[in-house]
Amino acid sequence: MQRGHALSLSGRSVLITGGGTGIGAACARRLAAEGWRVAVLGRRHELLERVAGEIGGLAVAADASRAEDMHAAVTLVAERFGGLDALIANAGGHGIGAALETDDAAWRAARLANLDSAFVAAREALPLLLARRGSIVFVSSIAALGAPAEACGYTTFKHAVIGLTRSLARDYGPKGVRVNAVCPGWVRTPMSDEEMQPLMRSRGITLEQAYELVTADAPLRRPASPEEIAAVCRFLISHEASIITGTAIVADGGSTIVDVGTLAFSR
Repeated sequence: MQRGHALSLSGRSVLITGGGTGIGAACARRLAAEGWRVAVLGRRHELLERVAGEIGGLAVAADASRAEDMHAAVTLVAERFGGLDALIANAGGHGIGAALETDDAAWRAARLANLDSAFVAAREALPLLLARRGSIVFVSSIAALGAPAEACGYTTFKHAVIGLTRSLARDYGPKGVRVNAVCPGWVRTPMSDEEMQPLMRSRGITLEQAYELVTADAPLRRPASPEEIAAVCRFLISHEASIITGTAIVADGGSTIVDVGTLAFSR
């Protein structure tokens, strides 16, 4: 549990897991600019400190999948901010490989990164969120709605995040807590850049060309920026979304609306 920087005394408060980079860092910047008090949580402390220093927030070094870490993090946030209005559970990770290529250790790692991190963070934050009738946003993936090739662990546990969203929304909606998920497609983040490397090597193409290739059949023909996904998260925890709960908002440039069976006719 590490230190805070100068914190605003006004505004609502949010805890963002996986807050040191990518979508989480973009959420932190967007919300801090709007007056939210922001805590960013993750395992890479230097990245967290950089974001927290930039926005005047709180950096919390912790593993979102570990109950003791999340309990301590929530306690710290309560002490510094006086409560909690929103949780953006953005922590996630890989789960690459078909079933026969996924051993028990890889399966557990995928579960911890993509499902346990969401469940544990939500469970530990719920008492504070109930006190303020707050909200939760889980960052899932369009892999929760379909099945990318050879990503058994990732696909399975991102699907499970949608079930978690619905379960929590059903149980805690009567007590004033809203719970939703965001399902991005390709987003230009460091993790996605890493995923592009095998494609770049096999095709002999640049990173920019790799993103063009993987979004070639999406109607908008491009990946999202982290800031675009942050805007969706911001909407879902705002008062403007006060009637929305238990849903999964797809933010994928239209990828999931494409009828793959007719693609040959458009080429």
